[in-house]
Amino acid sequence: MQTPVSRKRPPRYDLPKAAPGPLRLVQLFLNTTDHESGRELLPTPDVLRAWFGEHGVTVERAGPAGLGRAHEFREALHAFLVSGRTDPALRARLTVDLATGTLQSEGSDVDAALGTLVAIVYDAIRDGSWERLKACRNCGWAFWDESRNRSAAWCSMQLCGNRLKVRRHRAKLTPRSSR
Repeated sequence: MQTPVSRKRPPRYDLPKAAPGPLRLVQLFLNTTDHESGRELLPTPDVLRAWFGEHGVTVERAGPAGLGRAHEFREALHAFLVSGRTDPALRARLTVDLATGTLQSEGSDVDAALGTLVAIVYDAIRDGSWERLKACRNCGWAFWDESRNRSAAWCSMQLCGNRLKVRRHRAKLTPRSSR
């Protein structure tokens, strides 16, 4: 008799704590790098262009400079998410559409795509939803805080919350001389 092999997939950090509406695009973009291992999910200009295309943002031109700009922008956006610290890398050219009252970026290059993200962040700050998008204290993954008092600190209790609690428990059990 064979032992059944578990087909259970590893939990995803962003589900079910996925940001609503357009802010979901910002969350997904922030999570295109693995903060724990340093694995890059947008390694080439073609992959970057395809990623934006899959998420409804047209990027016709993306070269090595555009890829570098996207990586720099993502790191600056992550720092802004964690600490509220702004960086010149977060600047973008936007226009105001007076008919709809929205900010829009023009063009089809990487800077225009990043401008779309800036417009989404701006709207989220204005409507108060930005404070619910957070970075996990353990792994750095962006997650949506669904808690009533907006005090969530981990992307997932099963992953990072459990890891931190086990670490804290082991530190209590370890004799002080061996620390």
